[in-house]
Amino acid sequence: MKAFVVKSPIGVFAFSESGELVYYRVFSSDPPKALQEFESVIDKDFIDDLKDYELAEDKGAQMILRKHFREYALSLGFAKSSEELNKFLSSFAALLSRKRMKQQMSRDRLIIQASNALEDIKKTENLLSERFREWYTLHYPELKSVKAEDVIKYGPREAFPDFRESVGVDLAENDLEIILEQAKTLKSVQEHRKSLERYIRNAAREVMPNFSSLIEPFLAARFLSLAGSLEKLAKMPASTLQLLGAEKALFRHLREKGKSPKYGILFLDTRIHTAPDEQRGKIARAISSKLMQAARIDFYSGREEPRLKAELGQEIKKINEERK
Repeated sequence: MKAFVVKSPIGVFAFSESGELVYYRVFSSDPPKALQEFESVIDKDFIDDLKDYELAEDKGAQMILRKHFREYALSLGFAKSSEELNKFLSSFAALLSRKRMKQQMSRDRLIIQASNALEDIKKTENLLSERFREWYTLHYPELKSVKAEDVIKYGPREAFPDFRESVGVDLAENDLEIILEQAKTLKSVQEHRKSLERYIRNAAREVMPNFSSLIEPFLAARFLSLAGSLEKLAKMPASTLQLLGAEKALFRHLREKGKSPKYGILFLDTRIHTAPDEQRGKIARAISSKLMQAARIDFYSGREEPRLKAELGQEIKKINEERK
């Protein structure tokens, strides 16, 4: 005989194959204690009392419990009235939601936001830098490298070291003033970008030490951002890690409109994009396989495993030697 076990906020219930309630254990009516019991593993005493049954899970049993939920709560003495049950369920739901939200707000989510912010800052910096260079070279086109800190330091072209003459536009006082403001804005953005890079480097090494030891920490943060969380990253097979970031190319291939991609953002690893074409695939597979192991160790145990980096180094060395 089978017994289908269902857990609910008010207790654990076991139903027979015919839908009859054969056993139950009611939780505490105190919401915090009920939540603790709800999220804990079904205790041994409950299982022992059903030793004559083969325990299983079934959606049909869940439907039975939903249908008779209030009836069981009142008849089994969990609540004295519907009002008391409603009050309990409201408190229980609030506690459960708060706990689930707190679990979602883990440290890896902070790294994801920082990584996304870094990408935004880089785009902004490139736009501001290009605009600033075009702007200042109207005044001093002979200057080979236009840097915000140099313009802030020297101001007009005449104050630059080794200045002789220029065919550029002369600046009025208000022209120079607004250009200096632009230079200060660009420098501020550059400093913020450097600050974000330091934070991401340190945070990635702290939250995912093994993953960050195998690839550059900024790239590790990109993987984390694309996956959505360290948990999701840890559950990915090596093949998915290898193609992470190449989803559009993969979809084109599946629609028979393009070539099958060999790697996604993993290609940014210098060991791959500097390798000969015939070796890139092998190196990518070796790295993604070790990254899979690293992500799982980082998420499930958090212990550092230096052997992963050593083993990866040996594998890549072997691949390189095969070419010779």
